[in-house]
This record gives sequence, C-alpha cells and structure tokens, in this order.
Amino acid sequence: MIAVRPIALAGFTLAALTTALLGGCGGGGEDDTGPTETAQNTPRIGLRVQHGPSSPGAGAQEAQSTDAADVADATDAAPDQQAAAIDAQAESVTATARPFPYHVTYTSGAIKPNNVSQSAMDGKVTTHYNAWKTNYLRTLGGQGTWVKYDDTNSTVSEAHGYGMVLAAYMGDKTNFDSMYGYFTKHYSSNGPHLMSWKQTYSGGVMKNVEGNDSATDGDLDIAYSLLLAHVQWGSSGSINYQARALEVMHDILKYEVNSTYWNLTPGDWASGGDANHTRPSDFMTGHILAFAKYDSANASKWNNVYNTISQAVNYQYGHGSGSTGLMPDFMVRSGSNWVPVSGTYLESKHDGDFNYNSCRTPWRLAMSWLNNGKTDMLAPQQKMASWIKGKTSGKPTGIRAGYYVKNGTNGSSYVNYDDLSFTAPMAVNAMMGGSGAQSWLNSLWTSITGGNYGTKVDYFGDAIRMHVLLTVSGNWWTP
Repeated sequence: MIAVRPIALAGFTLAALTTALLGGCGGGGEDDTGPTETAQNTPRIGLRVQHGPSSPGAGAQEAQSTDAADVADATDAAPDQQAAAIDAQAESVTATARPFPYHVTYTSGAIKPNNVSQSAMDGKVTTHYNAWKTNYLRTLGGQGTWVKYDDTNSTVSEAHGYGMVLAAYMGDKTNFDSMYGYFTKHYSSNGPHLMSWKQTYSGGVMKNVEGNDSATDGDLDIAYSLLLAHVQWGSSGSINYQARALEVMHDILKYEVNSTYWNLTPGDWASGGDANHTRPSDFMTGHILAFAKYDSANASKWNNVYNTISQAVNYQYGHGSGSTGLMPDFMVRSGSNWVPVSGTYLESKHDGDFNYNSCRTPWRLAMSWLNNGKTDMLAPQQKMASWIKGKTSGKPTGIRAGYYVKNGTNGSSYVNYDDLSFTAPMAVNAMMGGSGAQSWLNSLWTSITGGNYGTKVDYFGDAIRMHVLLTVSGNWWTP
C-alpha cells in the first residue's frame, strides 16, 4: 500500500487503495462536465483504513458472496459459527430498558418511509443486524469481541465504535460487554481512556500496530455507546457504564479537542499544524449534545465544540457549497474560518472533496435536528436533499462515490460508480427534505435494504447502513 503521509503522524481512518467499478449496483452514464475517474484505473489511496469495494469489478451484488479469504483463512473460519459462539457466551440476565424496537418521535417535519410498514422496517433492521454480526464479529485472540474490517484479521477503533453503538441500540448486552472488554485491552499510549486505532492478530493475540495512538471518530462512538449502555442496563452492575463514558469523554476533550478553536482534531496524535485540522465525518452532532448533557461540568466546552462544527458547516455552505450542501473530507483553519484542505492532507488528492470520509456527513449532521430540534445546520442539509434528488433524477444508484467540493466544480462527480457508503447516508438526509423528498426517501429505503445492495457488501458500507436503518426506521433514541 502506498502511504501518502508518514505513519508516525497518523491516527486515522481512511480510504485505502481500492479499485472497483460498481456497475452491478447502479451505473449509467455521467452527465457531469470535467474528468471522471473510474474504479478500474484510478486507485483510492489512503493512509489507514480500507473503505469501499476492494476488488476490481466487484459490484455490490457480487460482494454478497463469501470472501475467498474468509474460506482460506483457518484462523478466521466459519463466521456464522463464530457469531453463534459469541451470542452463546455466558451472561447474567439484565433487563434491557429500551429493547429493540424502541420507537421515538423525531422533530416535527421529519419524514419516514411510507411505502413500508413499521414492522417491516423493524424486521429489516433485525435481518441486517444478524447478518452484520455473522459477517463481522470475531473473538479471535481471546481478548473479547472485535469487528472484522478487512481480510487480514485486523480491526480499527472506527469499526469498534460502530459495533458498540449498534449492540447498545439492539439491546445486545453480551456482545456489548465483550466489545467493551476488548476496548479496555487496547488503550492509546497518549489518551489513557482512548482506543488505540488499529490491532492485528499476531502470536495468538490481537496486538496494537502502526502507531499506538487514537482516531477521534472511534472514541466519539465508544463514549456515546457507553451512555446508551447506561440507559439500557444501568451502571450498578459489573461495568459502571456512565463512569466509563465520562472517562472517555474527558480524554476526548483533553487529547482530541483543540481548545484554542474548539475543533475536533483527527486524533490524540495531532499537534502543531495538525491540531488546526478537523474532519467533518467526526461532526457527530447528536453525540456532542449528549456529552454536554451527561458531562455537565464540561457542558460549556462541549457546546463550544458543537458551535465550531456549526460554524464550519455554515461557512462552507455560504462559501462554495451553496448549491449542494456538500462537506469535504478534511478542513483546516484559515483566518477565523474553516475551509476545505488543498491537495493531499492525509489520504488522497480528494481530501478537500466529498469522498470516503465525508460521505457520512449527510447522516451525522442530521442528528441534532432529528432528535434535538436544532435548526442551525438545517439549511445546508435541506439543500443537499433537494440537490442530490435532482442530480440523480430520483435514482439511488445514481449517487456517485465522490463529488468535488474544492478541487473541481462543486457537486460534479469525479467517479462513475455508486457505493453503499455514499447511498445509505442520503436516506437520513432525505428525512429532512419534507414532503417533496418522500418518494426519494422511499426509493432510498428500498435500495439500501435489498433493492440494489445485498445483506453483505463490505465492512464500511454495511456498518454505515446499519446506523442508517436504525435512524430511518425511527429507532434512534437519545441517552
């Protein structure tokens, strides 16, 4: 793999070298002006985590089949048997306060699919969660449960955070506690309650590799998941979930927030100029509001972080993304504002564009409005809902896996294929679009639950899809 920045500076997730044309799950010609990259001849180069399809010509439908590496690797054999073993682990019976499904009412004006019943939506969530457990949960190494993110018996904190959030929402205490146990065995060497960003199976155990430091996104999700667990199972048992959440939250503030500008940095390794960078896919607006609620002693600090996020989103909306609402993968402080980075910062020439990090922003940025009714970032999100529907003529697989923000005409695609990790978040975004987005949301739900993408696509897309399905089905409650 080609690294575009010295590993010593990294602590991060990214899109690694991947080449695939997703013709099987969409396609069609591009009517955008300017050069278009294709999956066959343009690698997506990154520093740490492989995002997106991983083999030439492998479309979303083809990705449903069992990975050859899974079959060949004796140490990672029989995923369904591993999942069964995980679920069978001994666990004392603890009542779950909010067992799935647990429906909530979102902010007035939010829409949900109306072409499918609530019970059918809940059923899809359950089906995809069971498939996700089978395909990605592992216990190899004997340190607890971790999430398989590639074919090398490796995991990353991003994946672990996703897994803990999903287990908490699904009321899956056995897997949650096992994942928590794994987390406690892999702390960063910087933030003592943050997670080391990557582990690989070696010598019979999972070992921290490629820099024992953190990535902010994983830590944000882990802290949030512990708050969810506190609500689900209380904190008077063997794990004081609330106390553990506060420990992680306090370390995020200390090691992953630049208190000069109150921006989230890429990880606990970021100092100097790197501390003046931020990654919009870390703009987990609902998480930050929950942290302010539970960490009352530091509520003003968390509110400062939220306000910085809002400032960055709205400045970009008013200075480049007014017709699309798109956010870039990375931003940097410039004067008193946050702007897309120029050229390659950490991952690729598209660090300043809507790429494999910021593809999550249509989902992450929506949560403070859906659950909390905050309208400060509503305008750019509603603009995106109308823009992407028009851009694709209402066809979900017309969503492309990359759009220019800084390095070309804003909103023009630079690839000619689709990807679940870009398509699924647009369903949460569509919930903000009002009645004019109803048919678009219906189509997106159908697409991501089987119309265009099978139950197994890849780690990144499947993890994002699970969070989206929980949200769109009305099951994303707040702690």
